Amino acid sequence: MKKIIPAILYLCIVPSALSGETSDLVTGTITVKDSFVDSRIMKFPATVETYDKKQIEESVNAATPAQTLKYLPSIQVRERSIGDRNGIISSRTIGSISSAQSMLYADGVLLSNLLGNSFSYPPRWGMVNPEEIQRISMMYGPFSSLYAGNSMGGVINIETRMPERLEAHAGVQSFIQNFKLYGTDQTKIGNREFFSIGNKVNDFSFWASMNRLENTAQPLDFSVANLSSTAPGTAPRVTGVYQDKGISNQARVIFGATAIDTSIQTNAKFKGQYEFLNQSKLTYTIGLWDLDSRQNVQSYIKDDDGNSIYGGYVNFNNNRYTPRMNPAQAEAFHVMQSLDFKSNDKGFFNWQMTLSDYDYSRDLSNRSNLEETSNANPSLTNPYITKTGQITDLSGTGWTVFDSRVTLRPKDHTIDLGYHLDYYHLRQTVNVSNDWMGSQKGAFTSLSSGNTKTHAVYVQDKWQISPEWALTLGGRQEHYEAYDGVNQNTTLARYEDRSRNTFSPKVSLSFEPEPAWGFRAAFGKAYRFPTVTELFQQLTVSNTIVTNNPNLKPEEIYSSEITAERRFANGLARASLFREDRYDALISQTNVSPVPPLTNSTSYVQNVDHVRIHGIELATELKNVMIPKLDVVANATLIDSEILKNDAAPSYINKKVPRIPRQLYKAVASYRVSEDFTMSLAARYSGRQFIQLDNSDINPETYQGASRFLFVDAKANYKFKDRWTASLGVDNIFNDQAYVSHPLSQRTGYAQIKFDY
Repeated sequence: MKKIIPAILYLCIVPSALSGETSDLVTGTITVKDSFVDSRIMKFPATVETYDKKQIEESVNAATPAQTLKYLPSIQVRERSIGDRNGIISSRTIGSISSAQSMLYADGVLLSNLLGNSFSYPPRWGMVNPEEIQRISMMYGPFSSLYAGNSMGGVINIETRMPERLEAHAGVQSFIQNFKLYGTDQTKIGNREFFSIGNKVNDFSFWASMNRLENTAQPLDFSVANLSSTAPGTAPRVTGVYQDKGISNQARVIFGATAIDTSIQTNAKFKGQYEFLNQSKLTYTIGLWDLDSRQNVQSYIKDDDGNSIYGGYVNFNNNRYTPRMNPAQAEAFHVMQSLDFKSNDKGFFNWQMTLSDYDYSRDLSNRSNLEETSNANPSLTNPYITKTGQITDLSGTGWTVFDSRVTLRPKDHTIDLGYHLDYYHLRQTVNVSNDWMGSQKGAFTSLSSGNTKTHAVYVQDKWQISPEWALTLGGRQEHYEAYDGVNQNTTLARYEDRSRNTFSPKVSLSFEPEPAWGFRAAFGKAYRFPTVTELFQQLTVSNTIVTNNPNLKPEEIYSSEITAERRFANGLARASLFREDRYDALISQTNVSPVPPLTNSTSYVQNVDHVRIHGIELATELKNVMIPKLDVVANATLIDSEILKNDAAPSYINKKVPRIPRQLYKAVASYRVSEDFTMSLAARYSGRQFIQLDNSDINPETYQGASRFLFVDAKANYKFKDRWTASLGVDNIFNDQAYVSHPLSQRTGYAQIKFDY
């Protein structure tokens, strides 16, 4: 580790020492002119990093689109296992469960699930197949007025391709992981099959694809308890318990593994595009995502008769415990549709209109919910025998987004004028279930529903003052509404409608004194409005529904960035200083002065007065490093975060913001042995971070902690026959056991065969 980190920093800071190429070249979206790579400083109001199709194919073991981001600077996706449906994006200023603080688009269609801001509301990764990605780009921070305040953590744009002729692609991929932790020692095997076909006939082109992913994950949770001092009473004695230290270094016991997810995810997608004579294009896209999932549990403990015990009172070391191991199943069918109509001839006047809709056509999750405490009859605490459960139905939930924009290009200016509308609706009911393995509903338990709507108008003007200077000014005016909020169990709570008007200015100044150098300073103000679930979440105390916070305010963000970029004939290097001051940050915490019937042990979303996050990001991308055909991508991020003011919980002041690592280092080396054979070696390091808001997790290298980790990955591609390519790869070669609350995947091998026509 002591050698790897300085090496990565050296690549970021001193790439000129490795530059040996002086000829012109074209690599993806980067074109060399006059011996220097094109400027990214002048093109964008903030830092943008891109990974293209060629880089993904050569260096990334990717079974899901989320995995294609793994080597971008400062980016981590909380994909705990292959196909994990809770893959939240984290970046240099947001943590790994802040789902509403970044934005993901595919071809202009919003895939971010802004219904909530937690691990339960990930982007809809299943609507994109890895093979259809042409390039994936990240804009860091809320510096463009084209995007809402949710862009505070960055905007990811996935660009997929349309064919120019008849083409077809098909492949099979397999992956394998041997996972060992506590009493679990299991080999997990998954597979993926994909097919796509496209063609262009005159002015009409289409792309159709199918992707099926089946995998069994490692256990994502465990049934644990701190050491007990309660007398056992008549609870049966059990064996098979494991013991270790928890995140606060407390002694604890482990009874079994839970959330062992076996899922089949199927994605079908069709995109049709018609190009008119005036170069305008009309595109219709429909995506279908189907899920069939079962989360099993593995009990480590047995009673004296050899029965596996899953719950109820047990006796271990003459103390009483109450383990809970609840399996679950889920089924879903989601439909995404979009219509995009645009002109883009780069003339004086262009326009674009995009309408998209995402619908939870069917979404049921059923979880075992046993309440029996006596193990006199073990079958009553065995969820595979006594199948009482609780079923949650989110059918009818979804969102609709409309964007329209005109672009004007008078002399030395590029002016964007636009209107945005989004409508999010939550529809959740919970019922008793007689069989958690089925989908039959029983008695009503609870209901949560509500809506949010945002209207926005914006303007952005890029003014090319001179060849050396460019100034980008922007502003975004937003009107936010939250309405029809309802929660119900044994009582009914209706929430008052609320609205808010905000204005967010943006400014970016770029300077290029000579082709080899570029500098940019950017500032952006943004508001991140509360999501439906942050406002209308079900908060119950003694069976009474309590309003979360009738005056929950939006997050107010002030972001700034200063960037310097040095360009060479064979690449570039960049350094960016960044800072974010977040006021009224929306964070779940306990309140030291709660309003009855809340207590100081009740945790819910509140406004934290002031949070600051700042740091430095270094990145380099070089071709033909020291020897021909060796390409290197490397980056490093150093971050410091702090809670500066928190009147609701003053004890958290001066604590670090949870789930933001202090350091992130990444490096990828790709070598083209021949036109048919490529190899890559990569490393990813994540430093110290906290899970708890009070930073009490002093033992991070354990389950429920956030550990440091170093993953080393490798991949090789060989085109062994015309149109046929084989790939072999390994992620986490040295089998580093890592945690971000949940255990991450251990060493995983990949094998793939692909046919391209």
